[in-house]
Amino acid sequence: MNSCRFGVWLLANLLLATLVANCASLDYRLNPNVLPSYYNLTIGIQGEADNPGTTFDGEVNITLLTTQSNVNSIRLHKDSIEIESCVLYNAAGNVVEQIANTQLTFEQETQQLTVPLTQSLTVNQNYTLYFKYTGTVRADTTVGLFSVSYAEEQTGITKWVLLTEMQAINARLVFPCFDEPALKAKFELHIRRPSGFNSISNTQLISTTNEANNRYVDHFDVTPIMSTYLLAFVISEYRARGDPNELAIYTRPEFYNYTEFSYNVTQRVLPFYSLVFEQSYEELGNKLFQYATTPQFPHNSMENWGLVIFKDKVVLEEEGYTDGWNQKEFTIRNIIHENAHMWFGNSVTLKWWSYVWMQEGFARFYEFFLGNELYPEYQLDQQFVVQKLQHVMSTDALNLTMPMTSPEDSIQTLADINYMFGRISFAKAASIIRMWRNCMGEDNFNKAMISYLRANHLGNTEPSDLFDHLIQYWPPVYTNLRTFFTDFTEQVGYPTIMVNISMENRVVRLQQSRFLSNPGDGSDATLRYTVPITYTTNLEANFQNLTPSMYFDKILDIAQFNFNDPIDWIILNIKQSNYYRVLYDTPILNQIQLALTEDKHSGIAVENRAALIDDLFNFAYAGMIDYEQVFEFIEYLSTEIEYIPWFAAYDGLQDVTKRLTPQQLINFEKYLSDITLAVYAKLGVNWKWQDTVLEVYNRNMQVSWLCKYQNAACNEDVQRSFDENLEKPSPDYRETFYCAAARTSGYDRVLALYKNETNSNDRQLLWRAASCTRNSARSHYEIEILGNSTSVALKTAGIAQLYQQNPDLINTVYSMITEDIQSLANALGSWSRTADVLSEMADYFTTREQQQQFSDFIEKNSASFGDSVTTLKTALTTVETNVQWAERRLGRLVNFLAKRNGAAAVGLTLATMLLMMMSSLLNLL
Repeated sequence: MNSCRFGVWLLANLLLATLVANCASLDYRLNPNVLPSYYNLTIGIQGEADNPGTTFDGEVNITLLTTQSNVNSIRLHKDSIEIESCVLYNAAGNVVEQIANTQLTFEQETQQLTVPLTQSLTVNQNYTLYFKYTGTVRADTTVGLFSVSYAEEQTGITKWVLLTEMQAINARLVFPCFDEPALKAKFELHIRRPSGFNSISNTQLISTTNEANNRYVDHFDVTPIMSTYLLAFVISEYRARGDPNELAIYTRPEFYNYTEFSYNVTQRVLPFYSLVFEQSYEELGNKLFQYATTPQFPHNSMENWGLVIFKDKVVLEEEGYTDGWNQKEFTIRNIIHENAHMWFGNSVTLKWWSYVWMQEGFARFYEFFLGNELYPEYQLDQQFVVQKLQHVMSTDALNLTMPMTSPEDSIQTLADINYMFGRISFAKAASIIRMWRNCMGEDNFNKAMISYLRANHLGNTEPSDLFDHLIQYWPPVYTNLRTFFTDFTEQVGYPTIMVNISMENRVVRLQQSRFLSNPGDGSDATLRYTVPITYTTNLEANFQNLTPSMYFDKILDIAQFNFNDPIDWIILNIKQSNYYRVLYDTPILNQIQLALTEDKHSGIAVENRAALIDDLFNFAYAGMIDYEQVFEFIEYLSTEIEYIPWFAAYDGLQDVTKRLTPQQLINFEKYLSDITLAVYAKLGVNWKWQDTVLEVYNRNMQVSWLCKYQNAACNEDVQRSFDENLEKPSPDYRETFYCAAARTSGYDRVLALYKNETNSNDRQLLWRAASCTRNSARSHYEIEILGNSTSVALKTAGIAQLYQQNPDLINTVYSMITEDIQSLANALGSWSRTADVLSEMADYFTTREQQQQFSDFIEKNSASFGDSVTTLKTALTTVETNVQWAERRLGRLVNFLAKRNGAAAVGLTLATMLLMMMSSLLNLL
């Protein structure tokens, strides 16, 4: 469960509703009476070596086909570019009309430019529309054509890079165009640049010509037929790894050595896609495949055809700093994701932005599941369940979630389109695609994808086109497939399947209802879904067969099936392969818990162990069960050592611990120490060369939680290891280890490491770690946060670390801040930033006393905060909501923890001592 309950979603939806209401009368879509087929585009950069400039020159010839009669004007897009001249030519190259600038009309809201004509165009004839114009090189935003700068490491000289980002509708910032994804064309690009720089684009560089004034023009090969948003270019002093005519990575010369890992990954990924889709990358229509890096970009990456642009941090691996397992996984997944778009997005493109999931969902799916085939050590198939599926289910259970597919006429403005690029289009879509693959079988799914990609190469599609190919290869076991597909793509949400066993444990009865995190929030609780049912029991414990045993049709109120022999337990939704939750009757859940405590957890798959935990936490959050039942169930974790179930557990626990008072946390700390005995005894605090990837991740997580909640063995073991071991921990573990050490007596040394570190990434890491201190919290705040010249971003991060990494210090940190609020405002440079810091802290308040103190503070200091007092008042409302939720939901849990720890203290002492001794011995090895 995601602990952030998505306030951003509420704001975004309210904004979206307002925009839709205001813009309903405007037509944002272009008339298809003329269609582009070819752009011949020249971009002239006015900058010099020491200055990227603020404007650029452009010329474009757009070849058009008239598709209808009586066309008396041409409408296309532009934004923030000034037209100098406009001419229409016929197919023979003769002038048809010269259109004066005064005749052109522009609608700012829709960003549509209308070119009026004195005579109608001839149907089915080609024309060329020419524009000469100037545009803006942006330095303050990263859309259209923009500049970024960096300091050369050896000389400190400032260098600049010009690059583009045209998704979703930002090509119109660079040239007049038909800026809709279905209006595909070929592009011939020419870049005029200063000497000393190079330019790269989607296709191979054909030639370079020398012009006057120290200028060169680079001429690029024609692109495949593609959408405007996929055009890209970069002008820089970058150096290439690889073959500039085939496969290359472009980055700053001093970063050249950091690109080897990414280059090697791409050499594996691209051919593997060609094998899976039975269509090579070159067969798509482009011989060239390149990456370029940039210090600033609006996203981690962008899939421009033949020129993928990444943020530096995504694909650069610096030995000893950014080359840990976690960073490598991040790089692998991003590369696989963007490579997938060459097929899903570039070759086969959505018809309109209401179908973003048809590109991003598949890219996310292959990111994990093709990644799992190429790099099995990361177990990405298992990680997908807890990282993506379970998180997006939290989003999809809210009132203001959205369907994967929206009606085309509801997605019009830039705000509408940007809203589609969210968790639903990425993670939910990938989860639904995974469900389809599991239901139809991997071989059939792969055949359907091959068929879909071949049939729609260089075209545009909508969901029904995809569904046709899925149906063609779906096993003939269920016929109402289109309803099954649209239940999850056109409806919001998902169901809970409630499971009951009766008649001497032989008859299983199922019911469904939509799951809602807040059942009284106005969501439509009547939605129903066609649900694939998979299950296994103690009789066979088969967790490999993901083929549905039945489909629970949405029109049925109840589904049931029988067993010949009694069963002890049943698990539905094997490996959480389908998109729903499962609520078991208490007797069944008790039997499952018993099975989980037996040898090898009775063979129950790790994904199902994680699903059981995640479902229970979500049911408790929604008030369907009590948290006491959840905490009783997850006591089985005392025998659990695998990362995936623990990931789900900590994800759920963070919602609860955030709402417990400092006094209540004492009992939670004892509970946590008890249930982590086995996993901590296995992993300890010291890293080992034979660790698997998930063991590295698991140790990181366990040490982080245990030391934060004052587990004595954890704090002692970390401090001992820190005192005795001067070797740097691996990058994966460095921040967690140093944070745990700084929490007690290691603060001075960690702070010294921070002050002496020259690597920017590690400096930030060490600052966050030093800010975990408990014993030196006041001096860290007064001297380092208020007094030193640390950046504002690090100051705010440091304050958050003080109370987030030491939950019982929340009152102490709040008092430090509020006793001299002027000093913090001075350090942060504004009252609005100060309000943001307090607002974030207020989300961790758990008592009525804290709420009253905060209210009094706001009243006393409202004049100082000015307009930013609204931020504080909103935070105060959130405090009330949080405290009310805790009062409704956590009463029995608080009593349970108090009673349990009181009764268990004596009985657990010997076991605890033995396991602490085992852990200490292991850490000495």
